[in-house]
Amino acid sequence: MADTLYTAYRDADRRVPQGAPFYFRYDHFEPETDIEPHTHPWGQINRISLGLMEVVVDGRRLTAPAEYVIWVPANQPHSASIRQATDFLSVYMAEPLAQRLPPMACLIPQTPLVRALFEDFATRRVTTMTDEWDLRQFELLVETLVRAGHADSYLPDSTDRQLEPILHAIRLDPAEATTLQQWAERVYSTERTLARRFQTELGMSFVQWRNRVRLLRALVWLKEDRPVQDIALALGYGTPSAFIAMFRKQVGFSPERYRRQMCGETERPGA
Repeated sequence: MADTLYTAYRDADRRVPQGAPFYFRYDHFEPETDIEPHTHPWGQINRISLGLMEVVVDGRRLTAPAEYVIWVPANQPHSASIRQATDFLSVYMAEPLAQRLPPMACLIPQTPLVRALFEDFATRRVTTMTDEWDLRQFELLVETLVRAGHADSYLPDSTDRQLEPILHAIRLDPAEATTLQQWAERVYSTERTLARRFQTELGMSFVQWRNRVRLLRALVWLKEDRPVQDIALALGYGTPSAFIAMFRKQVGFSPERYRRQMCGETERPGA
């Protein structure tokens, strides 16, 4: 399927009511949708219902599954790519609310409260403020996003002299099965020290980081129509069920559901 170049944002910008504190835009994107570089005069939250989203901001590539939203501050040039069919929510945010979020583009996790607030707005199909309650709910959403914390990348990197060779090896071969204890011996450290450095430098454990590498590789292979069993073995899993369990935990649904979404489906997670 040929890529779709999505160019409607400029029209959306003109539709935002003058002086509105926020504006919700609802879309459905087909597989292989590319959004050309553009800017907005407002801060923007990007949210997908399922799958994976990539946003490039000033040369930085932010990749995130649906468990995260991607925040882009006002007037920062950005483009986006979405590889599977998905529902998309774009939230434009005016100052001073936008000033409460980070000054750089980043990923923000969707906590249960964040998700519930978004879902309520979507269920009511709110586009802009209709009463004082909408504004209060939106202010609560912003505060909840602030408290949720943020990350610069779904797959962060490090130049730490002990972590760097580990990260490099796993990127080259996601099936790499060396344990953290074995890595500690190779880099003349201890398992406890390496575990602490993973948390300090990357904000996650060794296993969590490796699983993210495996997920990103799996998404490429699913797009190439490789069988799930072959992908599981190529990523170092003893059984397909172990790979499927990891995939569900990271993305929210099964590899086969993701593959079907790339063909245009948008069913809810659960398969």
